Amino acid sequence: MKRFFDIDRWNEIWQTIARNRKRSIMTALGVFWGIFMLTVMLGAGTGLGRMFRGQLGDMATNTILMQPQQTGIPYKGMPKNRWWRMDNGDVETVRQLPEVLYASAVYWVGEQHCTYEQRKGDYSIMGYSPDYQRIQPQKIPYGRFINEIDMARNRKVCVIGTQVQKDLFPGEPNPVGKVIKVNSAYFTVVGVIRRQSSVMSFSDLERTIIVPVSLAQQLYGRGGGNIIHMLAVAGRDDTPSKAVEQACREAIFARHVIAPNDEKAIWTIATAEMFEKVNGLFRGIALLTWIVGLGTLLAGIVGVSNIMLVLVKERTQEIGIRRALGAPPSAIIGQILSESFVLTFIAGVIALTAGVGVLSVVDSIYYQAVTVAQEGIEVSWQVSFGTAMLSLVILVAGSLLAGVIPALRALGIKAVDAIREE
Repeated sequence: MKRFFDIDRWNEIWQTIARNRKRSIMTALGVFWGIFMLTVMLGAGTGLGRMFRGQLGDMATNTILMQPQQTGIPYKGMPKNRWWRMDNGDVETVRQLPEVLYASAVYWVGEQHCTYEQRKGDYSIMGYSPDYQRIQPQKIPYGRFINEIDMARNRKVCVIGTQVQKDLFPGEPNPVGKVIKVNSAYFTVVGVIRRQSSVMSFSDLERTIIVPVSLAQQLYGRGGGNIIHMLAVAGRDDTPSKAVEQACREAIFARHVIAPNDEKAIWTIATAEMFEKVNGLFRGIALLTWIVGLGTLLAGIVGVSNIMLVLVKERTQEIGIRRALGAPPSAIIGQILSESFVLTFIAGVIALTAGVGVLSVVDSIYYQAVTVAQEGIEVSWQVSFGTAMLSLVILVAGSLLAGVIPALRALGIKAVDAIREE
């Protein structure tokens, strides 16, 4: 410890590096670039992962969407290529399954002309069941979502997107209780919704008006007001996605006389599988980032090792004299390793600081351009503290590794041969 704080020793290390200033700077740049690229690339990969997870919000990861298609197999007297439709009974049947946590109907109405006093606009109308907010939660800054009483009584209520609020109620922070006109029907606003998850959005949520699915079926539906366009299901966390999908298929197919093994009869998408693929992609990006970054860093470390070998060669006589005067091997090795450590560590710390600084600038730009200007999700592009510490550990290990070969070369110098060398 006393030797570590020896000022003369550190002064000697600095003088040795300074004598080869240009060579030292160029070598240090290799280490700088390796750590800098590693930090920035890890920050970018982490930021993209955080952005994707932010898009999910609190969405149930075991979600399945189901939409009817033409049948592909004749079954019990029913022909092939038969079109069929889901209905409210399918929602209730699926909701009773032990594998299912929530089930919601989805009904598309399309764009409708909406007015409030002198202001007007065309917005998408969507019919949902109350469970949809549990399957894909969105932020509700004012009021509430559609509830079961709205459904049972076919209340003419609606939840509007934030852009609808800005267009029809400029300057009014809370439009709850106001009545808007959709074509010839009047709806009372009971809530305002803001996008939190956009992975499974069927319309621009900010420009959407949500009404009870029962009311949408009654006002705009066909087939007796019982038809739905899609079924959204959230399975239990302890149940595999495939098991949830299979249970739903069997229950629905039994109601509509469809062959249990008819793969064409229904279109499905399981978010669990999609999330796993995307997570696998980000894991691959992270691995590639580490490989590229460490490869660049290794090139810098090799450069440091080379310059230390040159320095050892130039100081052959000096090292020989030290050996002749009784300097122990540990002193020679410690001197070389210290010089390698200083050169690499200083370059690495500066690079890490520069990388964090660049990511901080990206953080600020993203916050102003997306989070504030577009009311998007807030995402940090900074590397975690643990990642930064891991980079420093790798840097220290690399700096010591860079000095191993030069140190062994110095240790192999014989005092007599070194003194004779000119």
